[in-house]
Amino acid sequence: MNYVFLIKIVPLFISILLGLAIIPNFRLVATEKKMFLPKNGDKANNSLMIGGISIFPIMLIALCVSIALPYLFGMTELRTKVEPTTMRIMQLIVGCSLLFITGLKDDLNGTRGSMKLGVMLMAALMFPATGLWIDNLHGLFGLEELSPYVGIPLTVFIVLYITTVFSLLDGIDGLGSGVGSILLFTFLVFSIWHDSVLMSFVSAATLGCVGPFCLMSLFIKNWRNTIMGNSGSYVLGYVVSYHAIGLSESERMPEEMLMVCIGALFIPMIDIIRVLSSRVRESRTLDRPDRNQFNHMLERTGMPRNLISLTIVCLMGTFVFINTYGVQSHWDPNILFVVDIALWIIIYSAIRFFIHQHESKEFHREWKKVYGEDSWYANIPHETLRRKVEVYGTMGLPQDKMTEIEEYIPDGMNEFERSIKRIVDFVISSMCLIFFSPLMLLSYIAIKLDDGGPAIFKQERLGRFGRPFYIYKFRSMKLDAEKTGPALSHANGDDDPRLTKVGKFLRVHHLDELPQLWNVLRGDMAFIGYRPERKFYIDQIVKEDPRYTFLYQIRPGVTSYATLYNGYTDTMEKMLRRLELDLYYLGHRSWWLDSKILGLTFLSIIFGKKF
Repeated sequence: MNYVFLIKIVPLFISILLGLAIIPNFRLVATEKKMFLPKNGDKANNSLMIGGISIFPIMLIALCVSIALPYLFGMTELRTKVEPTTMRIMQLIVGCSLLFITGLKDDLNGTRGSMKLGVMLMAALMFPATGLWIDNLHGLFGLEELSPYVGIPLTVFIVLYITTVFSLLDGIDGLGSGVGSILLFTFLVFSIWHDSVLMSFVSAATLGCVGPFCLMSLFIKNWRNTIMGNSGSYVLGYVVSYHAIGLSESERMPEEMLMVCIGALFIPMIDIIRVLSSRVRESRTLDRPDRNQFNHMLERTGMPRNLISLTIVCLMGTFVFINTYGVQSHWDPNILFVVDIALWIIIYSAIRFFIHQHESKEFHREWKKVYGEDSWYANIPHETLRRKVEVYGTMGLPQDKMTEIEEYIPDGMNEFERSIKRIVDFVISSMCLIFFSPLMLLSYIAIKLDDGGPAIFKQERLGRFGRPFYIYKFRSMKLDAEKTGPALSHANGDDDPRLTKVGKFLRVHHLDELPQLWNVLRGDMAFIGYRPERKFYIDQIVKEDPRYTFLYQIRPGVTSYATLYNGYTDTMEKMLRRLELDLYYLGHRSWWLDSKILGLTFLSIIFGKKF
């Protein structure tokens, strides 16, 4: 009936009206009291931290009024649907109240981490206490029904995780309100469509105050530095958890409803795992802030800051749309999960590409400002470019040809050709990583079984613009190969005693180079360029011939013109001869020359040529 539909969205209008009247006034009070986030080191923070303090009271008023309406107006149909949910209504109110009080204390005066975790755990345990826990994954990861010993801990973990996610998202320019708005709108549509009265009341009551808060943060300049604070983000995270578990458990919902919730939270869930794993790898404190989060990555692409939150909201909306469509079309949840992962990889790779492009341009701009336009092409101080040709020396050229040498050798490709080359490298490296993944896995296992040491060897090299990067290879030598200091890897050929049994096979067939596909994908290297060298050897080469720095104009390569005709180098004489070939390639490189080098490299590998 029409009046039933209208009653379901009444809390939305109540909370919108209350939110528009109350939220701005609380923000004004916070501004007058100078309730800003603490300083970040020596840097002042101008973000207001309790913008969402009124979200829970507004949601509670709108929810209680909506629940009372069926009793006041004698709506028997709605009363029969609301009455059995009394325990869950109480659970929601008590859980939100605990988190609201704890979050408010933390905003105003700080709270110990152990206390916050204890309160969150108490609120999460209210789910199974009222009979609400995940008892079926509906085929996700091949799992169907879950026993209470698995389902209850999983439920508690999900509640803790989602609540924490929203607290972290809120710190990203108030992004938590944007993510929450998308989720709550999706939950409201599903709840109304499948006639889940309580869930529609809760989602409408929360959306009515969180939605306007999000819109004001995005489009009103004075609001852009306003965050909800833990008093708002904890409550919002708990409400989202309530829907994620309640809707996926409801008999009225599609079986794969859990996938809608996973899709909506996919970006923050994966990003938190990525950030924490990077902190573990780099031996940094897990809870110490850094600039590695998703929003910081977007900022490094050069995107205007006022568009970052909107972009993340749109990306998350895309995941919600895809998963909602998949659920309604009855896709297998495992296929849908793989689609989510594939989409994330595409988005992450694209962002990394644009970061590299933007940071290269910024570096270019700063360098020209300091050293002048011409010096950029060599990436060396302007004074060095003015050296006389005679200073270079040991180039193996007749004296009558010395005067014909230019002060620097410019890149033979124009900007358009370089851009196309980078796109082609990105596409081919992506395909090769997939195609060669079984072979890479076998190589990894073989190295591990051989001596038990790490399978991947990484070493710092200098690349484009003279900046260091790590090159990756399958380890072909023993762990103590350079115990006496830097040594050339091909100094003794294929009979080098430092080679392992597996490493010798990989070296002969050039399989040890396969991990460099990752370097190409990242943009550290290209397929065709000059072979990157360590700073230790570059310093020695530059003393003999400073023109080496001209190579910094381009990305180093997996293979090169010099490698084909000079092979690997084990003496300074060979290094200088290789430099002559690399400089020839620099000045004459083109798509045709790159294609020729790539083709000859494959033929050399197929026919077993050693280089």
